[in-house]
Amino acid sequence: MDDGSRRSLCTFCGVVDQVTITAGGKVRGTGSAGVCVKGAHYFQQHLGSRPQDVQRFTSPMLRSPYGWERVSWDYAIDMAADSILADRQDFGRDSLGFYGVGQMTTEALWIAKKFFQGHLGTNNICSNAEQCLANNAGGHELVFGNEGPFSCYDDYRHAEAIFFYGHNPAANHPTIFQRYVRQNRGAVKVVVDPRRTDTVDLLLADDPGNIHLPVRSGSDVLLNCGFARHLLDSGGWDRGYVARHADPAAAEEFLRFVRTGPFSADEVVARITPHGMDPADMRDRFLRAAGLWARERVVSTSSVGINQTVGSAGVASILNLHLLTGHLGAPGRGHVRMAGQSNASAELAMGYSGRLLPFRMRVTEEQNRERMAGIWGLPSWRINPEPGLPVASFATSERLRTLFVFGTNPARNFPNLARWRERMMDLCVVYIDSYYNPEIMEYADIVLPCRTKHETSGIFLNGERRLQYMEPVEQPGFEAWSDVRIVCEIARTIARRLTDEPPPAVPAGAGVAEMVAKGNADLDPVALDAAFRYPVDEYGEPLSEPIWDEIQVASRGFYNEFAHADGRPITLGDIRAGEGAQWAGERRYRPENGEPLFSGVLAAQRRQATFHLPAEAQLVPYQDRNRGGFVLITGRGAMGGKAVRRNNVAMFNSSTATGAANWPDTNFVYVNEADAVRLGIGPGSRVRLHNEIGSIECPAEVSADVPAGHLYLSFHPDKADTHPNLLTSSDNIDPVTWQPLLKDTRVDLTPLPEVR
Repeated sequence: MDDGSRRSLCTFCGVVDQVTITAGGKVRGTGSAGVCVKGAHYFQQHLGSRPQDVQRFTSPMLRSPYGWERVSWDYAIDMAADSILADRQDFGRDSLGFYGVGQMTTEALWIAKKFFQGHLGTNNICSNAEQCLANNAGGHELVFGNEGPFSCYDDYRHAEAIFFYGHNPAANHPTIFQRYVRQNRGAVKVVVDPRRTDTVDLLLADDPGNIHLPVRSGSDVLLNCGFARHLLDSGGWDRGYVARHADPAAAEEFLRFVRTGPFSADEVVARITPHGMDPADMRDRFLRAAGLWARERVVSTSSVGINQTVGSAGVASILNLHLLTGHLGAPGRGHVRMAGQSNASAELAMGYSGRLLPFRMRVTEEQNRERMAGIWGLPSWRINPEPGLPVASFATSERLRTLFVFGTNPARNFPNLARWRERMMDLCVVYIDSYYNPEIMEYADIVLPCRTKHETSGIFLNGERRLQYMEPVEQPGFEAWSDVRIVCEIARTIARRLTDEPPPAVPAGAGVAEMVAKGNADLDPVALDAAFRYPVDEYGEPLSEPIWDEIQVASRGFYNEFAHADGRPITLGDIRAGEGAQWAGERRYRPENGEPLFSGVLAAQRRQATFHLPAEAQLVPYQDRNRGGFVLITGRGAMGGKAVRRNNVAMFNSSTATGAANWPDTNFVYVNEADAVRLGIGPGSRVRLHNEIGSIECPAEVSADVPAGHLYLSFHPDKADTHPNLLTSSDNIDPVTWQPLLKDTRVDLTPLPEVR
C-alpha cells in the first residue's frame, strides 16, 4: 500500500478476516468482522520480533545421540526423504502417515494430499479437522448429501431467532458475536450448553428474554426431536417445503418416528433437565425455544461442543429442523459453520481423512480413484483402495513408522494420550512448525522450520465459503520455508534419488498388489519431479497462482466447485481482491427452479434432502449411561474470575504462538456446588480424575456454572500436564466421520488428602 501499511489476514479462528498493519505497527481490522484480541496480540508481539524472544526455530535440526544438532536444509530434506524411502521399502506405503493443522494454506493442503496420497500411496492422512469439525461435515452429508455449508455470517443480522449448540462465540469468535449476533437486538438467542458460559451471561444481560438451555450432556438429539414434535403438534412446520424438497419415504419415516416416539415436552424435559434444576423452569424454557423454530427466519450454529459429543447425528438433528421448517436458502435462514481453526473448512473439502479423497470422494470406490488419478496425472492403481487409519487409531495401530506433523502438537491433542505418547517413541517424527514446543520436542526426530502466519502467503477458506488471500507482512530473518516448499522439495529429492531406477511397469489385475509389495518400485521419478515443480518467487517459494489454478480446475463438477454463483471460475485475482470470493455465491439452496436443491459429491447428482433418523443410543443422555460417574466437559480457557487473566493464553488456537513460558502452572477442574459439598471439595482442593484410560491430579474450583454430574477442564496447555486427553478414549469415534467423541468421557472424581 502507498502509505506504508501492509494487508494480511487474521487466521486465529475459522472467521478469517482482513487486517491492516499500519506504518506505525498498529493492527486494524479492515474487514466486515474485524480483528479480536487473538490476532491483534499476535501481530503486535511477533512483527519485527527477534526469533529468540518468540521461541522460533531458526534452522533445521536433527536428533542425534548427542542431542539436537543444527543442520543445513539440504541435509534435513535428505534425511526426511531417506525416512520415507526406507520405511516404504521395508514396511510398505501404509507405514507413512501425515497429520496437519487447520492453519495450513489451501495450497499446502492440496500439495500434501497430492504427494502423500497420490504419489506415495498412503491413506493415513489426517488433520485437526478430524478432531474438531468433521462431524459438522458428516451431519451435512447425512441430510443434504454434501459437506458444504450453505449460509453466511450476515444471516445472523436478518434472523428472528438464533440457536447456538455447544458454541461459546463470546470467547471463541468474539468479532462475529459482537458485530453480528449482539447487534441484532430483535432476535431471540438460545444457547444450548450444559455450562453457563460467557455467551450466556452476555446474552442474558442484553435481554432476559434470551434463553439458556443447560441440558444434560449428550441430550442434543433428544432435545431436537422434542422441538420437532412441538412443531408437528403446533402446526409450525412447512408441509409444502418438505413435500417439494425432502425424500418422501425418509420424510414419512421421520414424521412417524417423531410423532410416535417419547418426544413430548414432558417426556423430553424429564430427561434433559440436570439434577438441581427445577423441571418447571426447564419446561418453560424448552417450550419458548421450541416455538421460535416456527418463526420466519431462524439461524443455527453448532461447534465443537456438539461435534465432540453426539457428533454427526447431533448436527443432522439440527439440520432436520431446518428442513422441517424450510429455513434454508434465504437471508436469516440457515446453519452457519463456525470452526476453531482458520482453514478447517478447506481440510474438509480436501478430504483430510483416511477414508476420503479430495472433494469428499471415497477411496474405496474405483470410479473415484480413477477420477482423482486423472486429475493428478497418475495411473489409477497408484491410489491405495484401502482406507487409512482414523486419527484416533494412531495410538493403537502398529502400522505407522514415519509420521509427518505440520504445525500442530500431537503430544497433546490426541485421545488416549498416554498410549499415543508411548507409540510416538517408536516412530520417526518429522516435525514442521515455526515455534519451539517442549512437548512435541520429546518425540520429534527431524525439525523443519516453516514460515509463520505473517510471513506466509496463501488461500484460506472460512466457514461461510469465502476464499481469501493472506499476503506476507514481512520476510523471516532466517531461512524458513513454507509448507508448500517443504513438501515439494522432499518430493523432488525422492525423484532425484530414484532417477537411476527403471520406470514402473504398468500392472494389470493382481499385478497391482505385486507391484506395490516391491517397496518403492511403484514410484515414478519423472512424474514426481514434474508434479511438484512449480514456478517460484525471488525467495524460492512456489507461487500460489499455478497451484490455485490446478485446484480450481480439479474442483469442476464437484459440489464445491470453486466458482461464482453465475458459474465463472474463481481466479486468484478474485480471491486477492477486497474480501475475497465465496464459492457458489452468498447462499446455496435457493429454490429458483424445479430442480432438486441438493447434490451429492458431484454437482450433477441432484437429489432431495433426507431426514436423518438417529440411533436409539443417540437419544440417551450420558449420565443415564454412566451409572454414577461424572461427564467430563472440555473447552477453551478457564471459567470464573481466572478467565480474564488467562485470556491471552487460553484463547489462542496454537499455544506455541505465546510460548510455553506463558502457560499457567496448572489447569483447574470445575465442580458443581452440590457435588463439591457431597464430596467434601472446596476451592483449591486437590482431586484426582480417573477412569479406565488414565488419571490426572489437579486443583478444583467450585462453580454453579457447571451442572451437577458434570466436570469442566480446559484443554489448553499447562505446565502440570493436566490434559483431558489423558482420560479420553481412542475407541469412541463417530461412525460416519471417525471423529473422536472426546466430550463423551466418563470419569470418577476422588478428593486427595491435604499435603501438610
